[in-house]
Amino acid sequence: MNVQKTHDFDHWNQAVSAVCGRFVTQRAQSPFIGDISHRDLGGLSVADIHVNARSICREQANQDRGEDQFYFLVMQREGVMAINHDQQQFVLQPGDIALLDSAKTFEMCPQGLVHQLSVHLCRRTLDRALPARTKRFGKVPHTNLSGRVLAGLLAQIAEPQAEHSDAQDGAAVQDALISLLQPCLQDSTDSPRARPLRRMAEQLIQESLPHAPSPAELAARLNISVRQLYRQFEIDGDSICRYVQRQRLECSARDLLDDALRITTIAYKWGFSDSAHFSRVFKRQYGVSPRDYRVQTQHG
Repeated sequence: MNVQKTHDFDHWNQAVSAVCGRFVTQRAQSPFIGDISHRDLGGLSVADIHVNARSICREQANQDRGEDQFYFLVMQREGVMAINHDQQQFVLQPGDIALLDSAKTFEMCPQGLVHQLSVHLCRRTLDRALPARTKRFGKVPHTNLSGRVLAGLLAQIAEPQAEHSDAQDGAAVQDALISLLQPCLQDSTDSPRARPLRRMAEQLIQESLPHAPSPAELAARLNISVRQLYRQFEIDGDSICRYVQRQRLECSARDLLDDALRITTIAYKWGFSDSAHFSRVFKRQYGVSPRDYRVQTQHG
């Protein structure tokens, strides 16, 4: 196993470039955490990633280095990450799966500390297996049987004992992953036409914080049904409630940079009912308590 681990920002960038190709990372305000472990499973490249960056941007792939010759099949293990591509966004929650094209430009935005598994699938092999019109970028639905088996196989790959593999295992596992992907991608219902409504809903929520409109009020302002509104978020495995909470937490994190504001005051300001509940959800999102976050940002 080739392990490249670091909390040093420069070393992180070098390690990511060596394992995944050219990415540009923007640090978050909290102390930087960035660990990447690379394993070769019989020729199948697997990366295990922990990071709390503000954003990680995939730049144009370097064809001379072969950076456009694979797809990233990723599973979100812990934390929440938004992915932006071609004026669209989808959100990965723990257990979610996505297919990312290494030849495309995209931006990954961790919401605090995240843990992600990334398997590099050969572009030529996957393209031969999928119909030409099949979407090759975005969230992978995995509610059907093939999807559940796919999720189980990725979980097995993530286990430490998976590194004890034979030379022929890599090709066999890759073939299995691609075979399981086919029915999942064909079942995808993510429509690009739906994304402007999602962005409009997000803007209305952001403008109204800390008092977010109810789903009924939001749907009325967008001139759609409540069910249609819910669908805009469900497509990405998200919900209105989770999105509102993430926005409140982001606003709270910015306020924590101001020592003059008490943590209890910040909690009430952004719509949390009590400071204990605020501390629990903040730690779940950012990996540290509000108090520790404030201390770390002061000394980071």
